[in-house]
Amino acid sequence: MRLGFIGTGIISSALVTGFCESRIRDLSIMVSPRSRRRGSELADKYPGMVQIADSNQEVLDGSDWIFLAVLPEQAEAVLVELHFLPSHRLLNLVSSLGLGQAQEITGTLALAADVVPLPFNARRTGPIVLYPRIPEAIELLGHIGKVVTVDTPEQMAVLRSVTALMSSYYMLTATVVNWCREKGLEEEPARDYVTSFFGALNETAAGWRGELDDLAHEMTPGGLNWQILQNLTGQENFQGWSEALDPILERVTKH
Repeated sequence: MRLGFIGTGIISSALVTGFCESRIRDLSIMVSPRSRRRGSELADKYPGMVQIADSNQEVLDGSDWIFLAVLPEQAEAVLVELHFLPSHRLLNLVSSLGLGQAQEITGTLALAADVVPLPFNARRTGPIVLYPRIPEAIELLGHIGKVVTVDTPEQMAVLRSVTALMSSYYMLTATVVNWCREKGLEEEPARDYVTSFFGALNETAAGWRGELDDLAHEMTPGGLNWQILQNLTGQENFQGWSEALDPILERVTKH
């Protein structure tokens, strides 16, 4: 299994880490020379698996799978300078670069797909969005996360927009933990409880086969959950989340 990474930013580093921790047999990873500090850290941490190339072309020459993870404004210029083989498999992380646009530059490839990975994939958890549905890509990416496939680029843009909720979710968690501290609880038990509590809620929602609205209303009328839900609904807090996502989707699809 020979993987190559063009661009060695935060997400690429997360993916390399996830793959190295996955125990795939005979794994070799080559990373581009850009961001040499990150590349060196990965090579030092995973000797024998990660190697820093002298050029982007060397990454291609030594890899079967190519992860393109450069800045949007650099993508076309980077691709133009590279010679792809028909046997290469391209996984594109650049939101502004369409697959058709990419293959006009690279020529016909064994496969090409868009992917939206996340930092959690370093721990081999969390989702990875894939378009189109390609069994080989699903098998590869399944080593480092839960692969979610979509049918159109427009659907991918919707899920790409959802990734913008990470910081807000962390802020919600921090707000609840800080509230517990203000009420006299120490940091450690507050954080342990709140993060485990939210984690269990997410697991329950993932396994729920009905409407999620119905799950939200699985409560005692007039009880504690009812009271907060009524309060937040009355202040239109939940509508605010949807309204915050709309301009993100517009921004994502503007490219």
